[in-house]
Amino acid sequence: MTATTTGGKSRASTSALDLGEHSIDRAKPREVGDEVWLDWTIRLHDGRVLRKRSKAATKGEVRRRAKKKAKELLEVSANENWKRSDSFVDYIEKVSRPIIENGKLAKSTRERYRTALNYLEGKCRDDDHVHERSLKGLSIANGIRFRILEQCLIEIADLHGAMSAHHARTVLGKYVLDQMIRDELIEASPIAGKRIDLSGKRKKGDSDGKSQAVALTIDQWNACVNYLLEVDVAKGVERPRRGMYTLEDRIAVRHNAIDLTLLQAVTGLRISEATKVDGLMVKFSEDEMVLDLSPRFTKTKKGRVVHVKEPGAIERFRKRSERARSKRYPLVGSPAKPAVVWDSSQRNDAVKEIYLELSRELGIELLQTKRSHVWRATVNTLTKQAGVDESIRVAHLGHTAKVNRDYYTDDRDGAALADALLQLRTATGTRQSTQSDRDSAVSDDPQ
Repeated sequence: MTATTTGGKSRASTSALDLGEHSIDRAKPREVGDEVWLDWTIRLHDGRVLRKRSKAATKGEVRRRAKKKAKELLEVSANENWKRSDSFVDYIEKVSRPIIENGKLAKSTRERYRTALNYLEGKCRDDDHVHERSLKGLSIANGIRFRILEQCLIEIADLHGAMSAHHARTVLGKYVLDQMIRDELIEASPIAGKRIDLSGKRKKGDSDGKSQAVALTIDQWNACVNYLLEVDVAKGVERPRRGMYTLEDRIAVRHNAIDLTLLQAVTGLRISEATKVDGLMVKFSEDEMVLDLSPRFTKTKKGRVVHVKEPGAIERFRKRSERARSKRYPLVGSPAKPAVVWDSSQRNDAVKEIYLELSRELGIELLQTKRSHVWRATVNTLTKQAGVDESIRVAHLGHTAKVNRDYYTDDRDGAALADALLQLRTATGTRQSTQSDRDSAVSDDPQ
C-alpha cells in the first residue's frame, strides 16, 4: 500500500485527509489525448474539501503544477483577510459552517450543530418564531459584545429550550469565537467563563405558539384583506438593471407574496402550512373553498379541514388551483419554480415587504414588526368575540390544546368559523370595498 507524506507524517492512501493535506502523491495520472490529467483532492485549513484537476504534458509536470496550486489554496485558506467590519453571519457561513460540515463528528452531532448555527443566524424551522436577537445583520465588531451574544442565546433558550441553547453556546464558543481568535479578530471569547441563564424562562406555548399573540382589530383585518384583494401585483416593481432575473420574475415574486399573505389572512394557517397546500388538497363549491390539509404538512402532524367563504379569496385561488391541481403543484409555490415549495428564506424576505407595505399604506404600526403569526391570533380573537366555540377554533387553527384531550370537529362545524369570518366581513360594510371605502376604514383606525 502506498503512503502520502505531509508535514513528516505518513498515511495510508485510503485514509481520510487531515486539515492542510492533499492527495496529489497518491493520485494516479491518466493520459487524455496529448495531455496528462491528474484528479486530486485537498482539505483546506477551514475543513472544506475541494476536488481539483491539473493538466500538463508529462506526469512529472502535472504533479508539480498540482502541488503549486495546492500550496496557493492552503495559503489563502490559512490567511483569510477578515475584518471586524465584515458580516458576522458571513463569517459563520464561510468559516464556522465548513468546519462543522467537514469535521470528524457523529452524524447526530453534526445535525445538532447545524441547527444551532441556524438559530444563531435567526433561521428557524418554526415559522411562528421571530428570532429578534439573532446575529443576522450585525458586523463582527457589533456581534462580539457580551450582551449581544447573551441575549441571542437566551432567546434561543426561550424559543427552543435549554438543551438547544446549550448546544448553541457550544457551537458559538468552539466553532465561531475560537476561530475568530485564530483569525486575530478577537483576543479572547467574550462568553468564556461567564454565567448565562439558559433555562428558558418563557414556557413553550399552547394553542397560539411560543411568541406573544397580538391580533389586529376587525377594521384593521378588513382593511388588510381588501388591500390584498385589490392591490396591483406590479405596483412599485422596477425592471432589474442587471442579472438573470426579468421584470416578470420580480412581479411573480410580489404576486406570490401577496397571495400567500391573503391565504393566511383568511384562514389563519401557519406560513409553513400555507406554502405546502397543493392543488389536490383544495376543493371548491359555488360559495366555498375547502382545504383538506394532509397530516404530513401540518405542524401538529394531524390532518384538518379549513373552510374559506370570502368570495374574493375564493375567486383568486380558484384560478391558481386549476393549474396546481392538474400538476399537483403547491397552490402558492416558488415564483421561479411553481412545482416546488417556496424556499423559506426567499419567501420570508418577499413576504416581509408586503407586511411593511400594509403597515405603510394602511397605517397599521403593528405590522412593522409582526409577521405571519398575526393572522392566527387575529382569526382566533375575532371569531372568539363572534361567539365561535373554542373547540371549533382549536380544530380550525391546528392548535395544541392545554387540556389532555384531542378536539375533533366535522366539516359542518368547521364551516361555522368560516361563516363567522364572512359575517365579520359583511357586517362592517368593507367586503369587496372600493379604494375610498378602504381609506375611510383606515382613517377611523385607532393607532
